[in-house]
Amino acid sequence: MRSTRRDEILAHAAKLFSERGIAATTVRDIADEVGILSGSLYHYFDSKDAIANEIVVRFLEDLNVRYEDSIESGGSARDRLATMVSVSFASAVDHPYATEVYQGEAILSSQPADAPITILVQKAHSYWRSAIARGIADAEFREDIDPEQFHRLLRESVWSTVAQYRPQLSELADDLQRNLISVFLDGFAARSVDGEPVARIARRTAKKEAQTVSPASEFAELRSDSQMAELRSDVDELKSVIRELSSSIRQLQKP
Repeated sequence: MRSTRRDEILAHAAKLFSERGIAATTVRDIADEVGILSGSLYHYFDSKDAIANEIVVRFLEDLNVRYEDSIESGGSARDRLATMVSVSFASAVDHPYATEVYQGEAILSSQPADAPITILVQKAHSYWRSAIARGIADAEFREDIDPEQFHRLLRESVWSTVAQYRPQLSELADDLQRNLISVFLDGFAARSVDGEPVARIARRTAKKEAQTVSPASEFAELRSDSQMAELRSDVDELKSVIRELSSSIRQLQKP
């Protein structure tokens, strides 16, 4: 799709807003970046705030369409959450700096309940909550972790990672989302009495029933279990770091 002048204004404004904040960015700053006169910008937008609102609304509308598609695609609750993480990164790539503008501006993240941005944000949150609730109900996810806390930690980690790696996001998105999915969803997976994820036990049992187990495959499985124990230890450390990061993010977001 060919970029329009309106799209150019939004793209340049989003970058300026994320770097300087809305208050410190002037209409002239935006016009200079686009290469037009300040007065010409008003042919496209009534005000600087209108530009900021459209940046965030466009992003959230696209995000919700992608979330809806991920829910309709079916699969397990883990599959749905993994897809939601992936499409979150994809949407962030397609809407540069939109999430940074929203997260960094209290005036945008604390609007009335009937404001378009608030409605879109709550709709986005509902997709996360629905996938998590289904996972708990289907015994895919652990019951001893508060689902709302998990939801906020996962969601905020996605967007803080987007902001931190923004300059290289297009190149690193696949690796970043894969790491987040591993840390959060492997740690949230329901476990048996000995601590092993239930889903992994089911897959291994089905594999054993379908074929004769050779000594070599038994050795490989023991080796895999040993590696998984190391991975769990690494995941626990990462979760601790993410909890600290999430706490810092919430402090920064307070008005």
